[in-house]
Amino acid sequence: MVADEADAAASSTVEPIIIGCDESASAGEKLIDTALPVFVHGSTDLTLDEADNFMGDLRRVTRSQAPELKSATVLARQHRPALIAAMAAIAARGNIHLVDKTYYVTTKLIDLLIAERASRAGEDVRFTGEGRQLASALVNEAPADLGPTFWRMLLRRYNDYVRVYARAGQTAPTVEPFFRALRDAQSRATNPRVQYVLGQLWEARFLAAEYEGARVGEMREMDPAFSTLAAVAKTWRVRLGDVPFSFLIDRYAQLTDDVRELILETARLPLHIGARTLPGADLREIRQTASHLDARVQVADIIAGVGREIAALAANGTYDDELQVVVGEMLDLQGMWSDGSPLDVLYDRRPPAYARRVS
Repeated sequence: MVADEADAAASSTVEPIIIGCDESASAGEKLIDTALPVFVHGSTDLTLDEADNFMGDLRRVTRSQAPELKSATVLARQHRPALIAAMAAIAARGNIHLVDKTYYVTTKLIDLLIAERASRAGEDVRFTGEGRQLASALVNEAPADLGPTFWRMLLRRYNDYVRVYARAGQTAPTVEPFFRALRDAQSRATNPRVQYVLGQLWEARFLAAEYEGARVGEMREMDPAFSTLAAVAKTWRVRLGDVPFSFLIDRYAQLTDDVRELILETARLPLHIGARTLPGADLREIRQTASHLDARVQVADIIAGVGREIAALAANGTYDDELQVVVGEMLDLQGMWSDGSPLDVLYDRRPPAYARRVS
């Protein structure tokens, strides 16, 4: 038996590690004009016994009588010291994946139009990092150039057009509102960088028209929950090494068998980003459960809630709060935010040690 075959055979007999997962600030595919600007995914590799003990300790401190202890309770000011101590104890056992919703929609705008057009011409702006640069340019500079209200309207037009829910009615959405907003944005823009990206979007606009009339379920592009699971799997591959693992998540109706299989396939592929390569993950399964039945998912809810809190602190210019410091190692190296944004500053303040394993 050759080495690769032996390794594969050994891996198949190893019991997969269970990663408990939960999310915070999710609004499905509605990403613009939501109350919470950052989508957060929390996860942990604590065993069931460890998670039970963790939640039991927090329950005793908070004296909670609720059937399920949630992050909102432990984030209360009077419980902050106990929460900080609890997070410090599992700092290397959790993961916080942060997604700036505005940046996410902008990357989809770039990815599905400019990057796709380049791909059809034999170019790969995703690999080179150019796609990220274009998205960052828009997120960082378009609000001032176009006006924040108009900028959000442009993103909302695209978000509304691509959202799956809009295809469930009798009348399918049309691309015209987005085209009008994009054309008006071009006429408003004076910043050369914004003008350039908008011009590239206009040249690739025909690709958006291809989505018109797509069947319900064909497109899941605008729900960060799905791409996040694939990204988080690759991060856990870096954290754990080349071992098999499975995700245990709270029930999510939109996670159909087809979507689950697509996530598994994507997670298993290596991801090349410029000079960096994230190896494919040996993600075996994505299993759903009711959160009140499994403490690992409950711990993930606490971690996600902490992620929401530290992101809010960063948005207000705070980067050295004690809670931010103790969970620095939990930050996901694949979080989605624009260059120079508060989330970018937060990550760069204390880059997690595990990220150095990525070549």
